Amino acid sequence: MSIQFPTGLGLDITLPDGAEPLAEPTAGPLSAQFSLPRGEVVSVVRDDQAADTLSGIISWTQSMAGHYITEFGGVEELQGTVAGEGRQSYACSVAFSDAASVPRRATLVGCLLDEGLFAGITLLTVNDGGPLDTNLVEGIVRGIAPTQP
Repeated sequence: MSIQFPTGLGLDITLPDGAEPLAEPTAGPLSAQFSLPRGEVVSVVRDDQAADTLSGIISWTQSMAGHYITEFGGVEELQGTVAGEGRQSYACSVAFSDAASVPRRATLVGCLLDEGLFAGITLLTVNDGGPLDTNLVEGIVRGIAPTQP
């Protein structure tokens, strides 16, 4: 099962059962954040000027991943396109340790919907040494949609 949430950004997001919106997002203006059942945090920002082509999506995603590489000494794990009907998406995953030395994984996804809406998604997880949950990433990407009036 899954639950659809409004983000307040003109986008809705469908997330796994047990997800909850965070009352006070820390990702900045024009953002929304959600906690997932296993402790993951999903942040969504909307910036329709960020990218309008696949190369722009890739550039945005790599730039955002670069923050974790530069600021936290992170290491890129993988990157590639994320399939989804009605959208072009690209993801980059970075392993790093946070300020408390907790191993983390940040998966940054740029998602351009056919309607011209751009969503930047960050999935932040504890890195237990296992592979990236690509099904979760694909589900989040498929779950982004324009808010219906």
